[in-house]
Amino acid sequence: MTKNQLETLEIRKDYSGVPVLMGVSLSLQAGEVVGLVGHNGAGKSTLLKVLSGAHRYSSGALTINGERVEFSSPAEAITAGVSTVYQELSLLGNLTVTENVWLGRELRLPGGKLDRQKMKRGASKILEDFGLSDVDPDEKVGNYPVATRQLLEIAIASSRKTQFLLLDEPTTSLEGEQVTELLRYIKNLAKERQIGVLIVNHKLDELYEVADRIVALMNGRIVIDTPVETADRHDIVAAIAGEEHAELEESSHPRSSIHREVQVALEVNDLHNSTLCGVTFKAHQAEILGIYGLGGSGRSETLRAIAGIEPAKSGYIELDGRKFLPRTPSEAMRHGIAFLTEERKSDGIVPQMSSVLNAALPVVGTFMKGGVLRSRKMKEQTSQLLESLHLRGDASEPITSLSGGNQQKVLLAKALIQKPTVLLLDEPSKGVDIGAKAEIHQFLKRLAHDEGYAIVMVSSEEEEILDLSDRVVVFSEGSVIDGPLPVEDLTVSDLRRLAWGELRSPTAQK
Repeated sequence: MTKNQLETLEIRKDYSGVPVLMGVSLSLQAGEVVGLVGHNGAGKSTLLKVLSGAHRYSSGALTINGERVEFSSPAEAITAGVSTVYQELSLLGNLTVTENVWLGRELRLPGGKLDRQKMKRGASKILEDFGLSDVDPDEKVGNYPVATRQLLEIAIASSRKTQFLLLDEPTTSLEGEQVTELLRYIKNLAKERQIGVLIVNHKLDELYEVADRIVALMNGRIVIDTPVETADRHDIVAAIAGEEHAELEESSHPRSSIHREVQVALEVNDLHNSTLCGVTFKAHQAEILGIYGLGGSGRSETLRAIAGIEPAKSGYIELDGRKFLPRTPSEAMRHGIAFLTEERKSDGIVPQMSSVLNAALPVVGTFMKGGVLRSRKMKEQTSQLLESLHLRGDASEPITSLSGGNQQKVLLAKALIQKPTVLLLDEPSKGVDIGAKAEIHQFLKRLAHDEGYAIVMVSSEEEEILDLSDRVVVFSEGSVIDGPLPVEDLTVSDLRRLAWGELRSPTAQK
């Protein structure tokens, strides 16, 4: 029996018959830090979810210390010694540090009252044991900076008799010395407490600093598993990008040619906030400008800044000759910017409303007369737009009665009913079936090339970027690192290598 080892043996995970993990065999030893890398959609998140008990694997085996285990929930994984810290921190800002430490496992006195003194003593000991003695257990977590909250999350997760710790992009929200401090903390945690750490990170430089071993995934398979001392950066990026198949990936996506003399519709200049570092680019009329980058590159945050959802602190946007910096979504809408969110269910739809009303929400006031909603007129105008999108289903029924693809079409109609100049799309085909995806793609191409819309689209799918975009800008660490590049000059391999900083193109346009 192998002690203190987490191991996957030919793990396979399918979603609706589609393979995502295909025979992944990976080991994690006590006291070892393993860096996991891979392009968007390579299977990293799925592997983490399998290991953490969030998803069950389809076949293969998962063992801890030589014994086979099957988790049906994250709680079972934690009990078995496997804890996970996701990119989006889960600590509750309105609760104290002590309350977060004991959340869901509170200590109580006879009679049911919370034993606050014992809980505080326990929290203080955890803070001391994990090198966070300067953190006040009575302070609300929300009053601490993101870097401290990240350390707290890892400390709390590691305090639960954890043998193996899974970290998903832990440095995404950090910068400079904060990153250095966190990596040092992770390395010390692994060595001193003999915890095996699996860290997903797109930044190879950080993994070279913290990892003992680097594992690369591509298309659901491990393509590299090597000690960090012998890990060659070019070989890793080439394997992730699929460089050996590049000759098969020549772009064959005909599209309208975009010339430099075409009028600029949107100019983004030097946007800065906690995530963005001087984002600058131009989008033309009658084009789809694709934004590509790895997770945490600032791609979605850029759209949200332009849309006034996560405002930039400095810089400006120029649209139709007007310079401004939107502080709210309504301000961006007034200037002719419409935004389609990545998170359809949480940020996009209003579940109890009909599809017609969901689509008409931004302009519902125009259908009011004397305080009464003219529902027939609203339905007539909205239905025309929905029909042009080939909506399938009854638009008068709650939007939740529709498939994911048709819900996305309703949200597209919601954006377009505002008659914007610029359309911002964040992952426009996320959670959409193949048929609906093709229809949405054709519709977007017509909007840009036939009707003259300027569309700025973020997608983590390389094929979608190549199929839809006329030009592409590549993001890394909150800024544009290459582009705009004519899409006919790009392959899937090029996109991945550009995002990893292994390729710079001489063909960038203005």
